[in-house]
Amino acid sequence: MMKISIFLGVLLSLMVSACGGSTSSSKLTPSSSSEAAAAKASFNQANGWVTDADGHVIIFHGFNMVAKETPYTLESVGFDDDDGAFLAEHGFNAIRLGFMWKAAEPEPDQFNEGYLNSIERTVNALGKHKVLTLLDFHQDAYNEAVEGQGFPDWTVYDDGIPWLPLIPKEAQLVYQRVWDNFWANKQGVNNTRLWDHFANFWQHIATRFRNNPNILGYDLMNEPWPGLQTPLCLNPLVCPHNDTLSKFYGDVIPKIRQYDANTPFYYEGSLLAGGGMALDIDIKDPNTVLSFHNYCLLTVVGAIAGIPTPKFVGDLTCPELEKLTFDNSITQAQTQGHPAVLTEFGSVPDLDAVERVAKQADDYKVGWMHWTYFNTGTTNFPGTPSLVLDPSKAPIADNINTDLLKVLSRPYPQKTAGTPVKWDFDSESKVFDMSYTTLRADGAGSFAKGGETTIFVPKLHYPNGYKVSVTGGNVISEANAPYAVITANNGASQVAVKIEPRL
Repeated sequence: MMKISIFLGVLLSLMVSACGGSTSSSKLTPSSSSEAAAAKASFNQANGWVTDADGHVIIFHGFNMVAKETPYTLESVGFDDDDGAFLAEHGFNAIRLGFMWKAAEPEPDQFNEGYLNSIERTVNALGKHKVLTLLDFHQDAYNEAVEGQGFPDWTVYDDGIPWLPLIPKEAQLVYQRVWDNFWANKQGVNNTRLWDHFANFWQHIATRFRNNPNILGYDLMNEPWPGLQTPLCLNPLVCPHNDTLSKFYGDVIPKIRQYDANTPFYYEGSLLAGGGMALDIDIKDPNTVLSFHNYCLLTVVGAIAGIPTPKFVGDLTCPELEKLTFDNSITQAQTQGHPAVLTEFGSVPDLDAVERVAKQADDYKVGWMHWTYFNTGTTNFPGTPSLVLDPSKAPIADNINTDLLKVLSRPYPQKTAGTPVKWDFDSESKVFDMSYTTLRADGAGSFAKGGETTIFVPKLHYPNGYKVSVTGGNVISEANAPYAVITANNGASQVAVKIEPRL
């Protein structure tokens, strides 16, 4: 996420030993055509929607989980089975799990299998509760050498430019140089260019996780920074760094795809795109998803400067800036012909602002993952709310941010047997409306009678139960079940659903 960087100063040897210490060299086998055919893709896409193996449209609601301090694992901060159960109970079906290249590959071509084993255990623990994982290489400001984290030490090339005191990293020439050397695909260690090292790292991850049914995708890099092109990208219309990203993704994605034929790749624009700046990236891979962030730029600048934005100013300006980010992101996805998922938003104590973006996501018909599930061992703006206050303790009672939970645990269609037309939740009246066609998202006919649409209905908002009215279909779930299951009538082309509280 966009945040105030903290210098961690972690010794690599301590990181390796804390994660189990086992390493392996990178000797990988590309996925064969027969293996790809046998491992049916858990998720795909069709006409701008994420779909499951049976063609249902899938919407994700969930959280970010990123441990940014050694040993960089969720297990180390206390994540365990009860967190997965808690998430599922409240309708959250996805986690964006941040992991560090530095921890995964501390030395070139030497992979820390102890660390990756921990990541895999967390993925599988979530999967037990049908909570899926978006694996996210979560760099923030590159590496500790420039007040960041994520990239390995051996990928840092600063050309000897000194770090100047009392100057924010965003204004440091050395910070720009480190990024510019990466975007220039500088030849690194072992006579291997940096983009090839990056692809090799992801090849190793893809080989390990390509047959794991709990993976919904790979988020290739969190919030790339444009380097010296940053001043040219501070506008919503044009950014030369988009061309650089097009070349970068065009280079590395095909190399990674050789090792995983099925899993969707999630790609991001520059960090600035999350604040409404220009987003125009050319993506060739047919199974990709835009991972975009949405933070009010005014609030972000105020947080970095240590000057909180007054609420009345944010209420006046942020809705339009947030809408601009949605518009740019949806245009990017539609132009490229693939879905978009809002993988970061929130990170502000103003819960009205959090709800506003969640409602905008409903209006734009995209799923989301809020920042953040926990604050332990990560970096945030001052006052960033998390859902769980202490992840080392059970997610119950006083350890839950109940105000945030009420905002984010909201009715939504997790699975649609057809194509959504709209959905909307009024947090005041507690009325949820949805309509969808029975036409498959890929356009290949319609779902037959009996195709099930599943809507999460949180007890938190319906303590006395709820009532469902359906036009063009029927409710087949039990009264007041946590999921309302709807089937279309035989021959129905469209279904409308209304959920209201029982008084």
